[in-house]
Amino acid sequence: MTEGDTSVADEATKPKRERTDEQKRVLEEARKKALEVRKERAELRRKEKELEQQEKADALAARKKRVEEGLAKPPQEKEPEPEADEEVEDEADEEEEIVVVKRKPKPKPKPKPKPKKVKRVVYVTDSESESEEKVAPPVYQPSSNYLRVFGSF
Repeated sequence: MTEGDTSVADEATKPKRERTDEQKRVLEEARKKALEVRKERAELRRKEKELEQQEKADALAARKKRVEEGLAKPPQEKEPEPEADEEVEDEADEEEEIVVVKRKPKPKPKPKPKPKKVKRVVYVTDSESESEEKVAPPVYQPSSNYLRVFGSF
């Protein structure tokens, strides 16, 4: 830049507004308060993140434990039914942890195009007997896909 360019840039900027001591003090207090609030919120986000990670780790450990227990048990044919069903259900509820995994729905396949119906053409000629009608066989018309692949006849 040359000296002429810097003088133009200085003239284009606005001079800073002078603030009173009271305004400066209030502004400094507001900055301190905003900094404290930002720190508190950052700490809260960090704690939430740690809690989510801990919950995921606990759920994974429970799943692994359940799988290991399932593999360790030999398959049993039939268990005798206990007489006190209520006690067994309470114990099972306490031990069992339910983990719900949501899956994305599969996209629906595109519907297949329906084949076009060939219209029957009936030719009626003037004749003495009305019972005679000539029926022309249906005319095969290849689809556009067939023509694209194999060409016209």
